[in-house]
Amino acid sequence: MPDGGRRFIDAVEPILRYMPTVPKPREALGMGSRLLWTFLAITVYLLMSITPLYGLFKTSFFASPAIAAILGISFGTLAQLGITPIVVAGIILEILVFSDMINIDMEDPEDQAKFNALLKLLSLALSLLEAIALVVSGQLVPFSPGFLYGSLIVLQLFLATVIIVLMDDMISKGWGLGSGISLFILVTIIRQMFAEAFTPFIPTGATMPLGVIPALATAIYYALGGKLSYLVSILYQTNLPSLTGLIATIALALIVLYLELMEVSIPVALVQYRGYRFSVPLKLMYVSVLPIIFTAYTVYLIGEGLTLVWSAYNRANASPLLNLIACAHVGPTGQLIPCPNSLLYYFTVVPPNINAAYIAVHIVMYAVLSMVFAMVWVSLAGLSAEDQARYIIQGGMQIPGFRASPKVIARFLDRYIRILTIVSGLIVGIIAALGDIAGVFGGGIGLILVVEIIIQYYSLALQEQLFEIYPGLKRLIGKE
Repeated sequence: MPDGGRRFIDAVEPILRYMPTVPKPREALGMGSRLLWTFLAITVYLLMSITPLYGLFKTSFFASPAIAAILGISFGTLAQLGITPIVVAGIILEILVFSDMINIDMEDPEDQAKFNALLKLLSLALSLLEAIALVVSGQLVPFSPGFLYGSLIVLQLFLATVIIVLMDDMISKGWGLGSGISLFILVTIIRQMFAEAFTPFIPTGATMPLGVIPALATAIYYALGGKLSYLVSILYQTNLPSLTGLIATIALALIVLYLELMEVSIPVALVQYRGYRFSVPLKLMYVSVLPIIFTAYTVYLIGEGLTLVWSAYNRANASPLLNLIACAHVGPTGQLIPCPNSLLYYFTVVPPNINAAYIAVHIVMYAVLSMVFAMVWVSLAGLSAEDQARYIIQGGMQIPGFRASPKVIARFLDRYIRILTIVSGLIVGIIAALGDIAGVFGGGIGLILVVEIIIQYYSLALQEQLFEIYPGLKRLIGKE
């Protein structure tokens, strides 16, 4: 963009002034007060997730449970959209900023404030568009056709997004702890995990409780009477809580925790302190969970597209050619069961008729796509070797034995970052796929997210405790 041109962010500033916002606290709050506000935000979000939309007759389950969990979606409630508008808006803006398509200086506090306001504007716009799309497409069906009830549902979803945006703003500005988005994701996934473990209710047509712990207690009771079939039935169930899922949840959580704490140390020296040397850690899980979220959503969208092809053109499975692309039949419970010889089968997350070929393809597909998205995300999100080299130079640091040149340092860092990007993408892809197949509570992606967010909150709690003991430390590291 030419220097004399008007920036996009400045052009929309008059609109940004009207965005809802929460003021920062006048003075830093103590840990107790921040925990109280955090608990309040959790309570409000949970209440929204169990409050049905007024005027709604029925809803279609338009997203997979895994996607719903990581986006904080609760179907048919005020949390129908969850944090989807905020997450999508954040990804769009981050890509636009780091690719220099929007000229914003994130080091400038004024530009940062404009960016946050633009994020709110885009989030609210996306929530409105998504709500209208859900009603118009028939995925949210009002009590009666017409404008009144449809617009009422759209209005409720829009206002719910406003509340979520304000709660995220409140937590991020120092009233609570951490990030509102991370908090809502954590709460949604843990609630799902808790339900899968402890729900005592028996579904219609079933003989065992839905939760694996009550089901295990029931199975043991019957086993003592000589009926072992109940115990065998809960060992493994597709898309239902099982003993395998419980064991896999614990095992994979420990593995993810171990991997999240692994680091590669890069030696650096501080120029202004006579070359004082220390290490900058780069996490083994360098790109975290975003690539696998993109992977899961891509697989889900392709699966939905293939399902539409089957529904529109091959419902009778009469075309040999279309059967290779989309072949399925509806099971006794209304569940769609894809044919093992069709492409749709491999883009369905854990079909009821799972086989060895599906397991192999699912793991390889998730691993490859996750690595591809990891490399793309590193390039777009300011995580590449060139970006890290620039941060090192701007921070007054250098790599011992190398010239203080961004290009030289970038070549040195590229050896580490390229490998970390591929390895971390591969790891999260395999863990997510194994989690899906083993029936991990909350899904493979959800488990990775839970572990990562808990680590973030643990580190944050230690930091806040340290700041309370040594208040001057905030000024020293530039937190005030």
